[in-house]
Amino acid sequence: MSICLSKSFILASASPRREELLRSVGLKFAIIPAHVNEEYLTGESPRAHVRRLAQNKAKAIALKNPDALVLGADTIVVIDDLILGKPKNKKQAGEMLERLSDREHKVLTGFTIAQDAACVYKTKVVQSGVRFKKISPAELEWYVNCEEPYDKAGGYAAQGRGASFIRSIRGSYTNVIGLPLCEVLEELKNLGTLSFR
Repeated sequence: MSICLSKSFILASASPRREELLRSVGLKFAIIPAHVNEEYLTGESPRAHVRRLAQNKAKAIALKNPDALVLGADTIVVIDDLILGKPKNKKQAGEMLERLSDREHKVLTGFTIAQDAACVYKTKVVQSGVRFKKISPAELEWYVNCEEPYDKAGGYAAQGRGASFIRSIRGSYTNVIGLPLCEVLEELKNLGTLSFR
């Protein structure tokens, strides 16, 4: 048995985590990263932010590939109403992890499935709660000195060494990695484009 899509499928992202998750269920797709402005708008809520960016990424690629199904997504980490992006250096990574230590934070992913020729633009936001253990100074030093934190929202990878900090997850685990796989597949099924043979 295999999983099939009735239309060509494009992932509008350069994220290796999203690619890996989609390939893990056997989907075949092209990758065309969408290069959109990811700056936050004044007064924009975290939920509105990921929704807007997912829509913008999907639309940018769908307009150039109108017959294809296009998946755009954006993931952020939020604590104390503060959005934690990708740390640029050890100092930023350490500050983020100290803020997350011994507390629960939210991971939000917005995703949009678009097919411009059919005027299809479906967007959802999925939220997960992640509780960290108390991170010791030695653990913090160990982690910020590896390569892992620097291309990850919030400065950690749930599927890598960062898993050693996670005490519990409420909601979708794949959402914490960067794409709520269950919800994406459900939306593709709802659109009548996904089948199992």
